[in-house]
Amino acid sequence: MKLTCINIFFLSLSIILPVKAEDAAFEQWKRDFAQLAVEQNISQEIVKEYVPYLKRLDRVIALDRKQPEFKLTFSSYIKRTITPDRILKGQTLYKKKKKLFNEIEQKYHVPSAYLIAFWGIETHYGNIKGNIDTLDALATLSYDNRRSTFFTQQLIALLKIIQKDRIIPPQGSWAGAFGHFQFMPTTYLHYAVDGDNDGRRDLVMSFPDAIASAANYLSQMGWNPRIRWGREVKGPLSESFYREDGEKTLKEWYEMGLRLKGKDSLTDFEKSITARLMMPSGKKGPAFLVYSNFDVIKRWNRSDYYALSVGILADYIAGIETLNITKLPEEESLYKDEIKKVQKKLTVDGYYSGSIDGLYGEQTKEALKQYQKNNNLVPDGYLSKELLEKILK
Repeated sequence: MKLTCINIFFLSLSIILPVKAEDAAFEQWKRDFAQLAVEQNISQEIVKEYVPYLKRLDRVIALDRKQPEFKLTFSSYIKRTITPDRILKGQTLYKKKKKLFNEIEQKYHVPSAYLIAFWGIETHYGNIKGNIDTLDALATLSYDNRRSTFFTQQLIALLKIIQKDRIIPPQGSWAGAFGHFQFMPTTYLHYAVDGDNDGRRDLVMSFPDAIASAANYLSQMGWNPRIRWGREVKGPLSESFYREDGEKTLKEWYEMGLRLKGKDSLTDFEKSITARLMMPSGKKGPAFLVYSNFDVIKRWNRSDYYALSVGILADYIAGIETLNITKLPEEESLYKDEIKKVQKKLTVDGYYSGSIDGLYGEQTKEALKQYQKNNNLVPDGYLSKELLEKILK
């Protein structure tokens, strides 16, 4: 009976609002989606209010298909993300909203500096939340074939949020993230909390809801309040360290001769912390020992550069000694087509079995390390122009 009512409603709209022939397929998709939404416990009232008026946005498809021609280097990414203005605003807001941040920190055990760092990187402290209608963006990507299942789930989740929390349909990114911390709808649905105790969760208009929800998410992901994200290593490193894979305790790293910057000795607790060595710019750049909280940050965004940026910005906001960004070495950017050529060659030579996608991910880095080891090179897994030319010659 429910589905019949929905179909009758759509039929009545089609008489009032004639449909262009080229949009007929999208209109049929909306009818099908309306039935799915009702089956997923979205009320007929919500379906009738929003689904018939969803729009297909060509701009969203164009942004989804757009791929950067080159890969940002670590130094360029960090300098673009952690600016003097972003640091200063974060420090100012840290002081201005200290009472709220302290309450959130006591409840969720996530240090305020990290929450402010996420806020600053995601939306420049709430000033850039996105200007694309989120319902239309998700409908467009759900209708599109490339990742239809994922975005259909997100659209269903957003309608459930609108229904449960009575929020105004938001604007956000082209990919459907919205609010102060750019939550996707499924993340919002599962981890959002009512921070201001008004009986609803609104991560767009209520900052207490937004900051509490970010803290709840990180807490649920396993944040350890006793440790930091990691620390920069005192350099330069000997070649032997580049051959070390996997995690060791800080005690073991120190016994091997490695030192954290500004810390020649460890407390008993620090000795037991497990860490792995990370060198985002290879042997010529900075090195870090990263802890379990680094991996929690990556549950938010899988990029190593992103996770490093959050940790470093949080250190700056909290006034903790951290990476000197002004002294980062300049690096040459690589075009994605160049990375694809390297992946193809490494595949032929038996080092790589992943996708030829031009992405400089973990599989590519591991393949490069094996190539470097077998060719008596420092195995830092870093694809420099020099190494690229050597592989492709």
